[in-house]
Amino acid sequence: MVIITVRMRCPYPECQKDYNEVWPDVFDGYVNPSGYKDETDIFTLNRVYIVTRRCRFCHQYFHEIYVGHENDTTWDETAHGWVGGEPTRELVASYPASKTSFKAKKVPTNVREYFHEAERCRSIGAMTGVAACLRKTVYEVCENLGAVGANYKEKISNLPLTGDVYKELLKQVKFLGDNGTKPGGDTYTSDQVDIALRVLPVVIDKLYEQDEQVEEAQKALAAARSKAGQKS
Repeated sequence: MVIITVRMRCPYPECQKDYNEVWPDVFDGYVNPSGYKDETDIFTLNRVYIVTRRCRFCHQYFHEIYVGHENDTTWDETAHGWVGGEPTRELVASYPASKTSFKAKKVPTNVREYFHEAERCRSIGAMTGVAACLRKTVYEVCENLGAVGANYKEKISNLPLTGDVYKELLKQVKFLGDNGTKPGGDTYTSDQVDIALRVLPVVIDKLYEQDEQVEEAQKALAAARSKAGQKS
């Protein structure tokens, strides 16, 4: 079991402010069912650990719920007793699950839904689910924009993006998704998940914002031609 690092971004879609300071903890500790803690509690398995924070921008609370114990105990034959080890916690759920608000208005519903499903998987520590949903998001973008190619690697290369850096980011997300879902493949680490969840919306917005800007330019030029025609 691992302790998953928190992304420093407010999970509420109407806020989502991001900064590098440490979020202030409102509560950070184990919940003691008996209402008090005694020395034996540190050896108790499956205790609930809660981290509660408050966004300094929107002032809403958000929570992470873990299950674990303070010391992993093993029997030591030499000492003829139980020996405490390192504390261990496993993420059960984050509330609320992040729900990214895309800047581009033309991002298709399916693309949004697949990406939000990836975020929900992340909130419960389901890394394979994150991998599958992120890959599905990339595939859906390719299909929606009519990218052509013998496979999705080629389709990503043929997306209407200026510069190779964005295409390479999409290929990396696809690679991690492929690797995380195939038999015997490496699983996503929490750091890889968080990077992918941060990068992919940037690339998607870039794709669809370009499309919107082209449409706006076309409309503006058509309006200008129309006015010029009326004057002539």
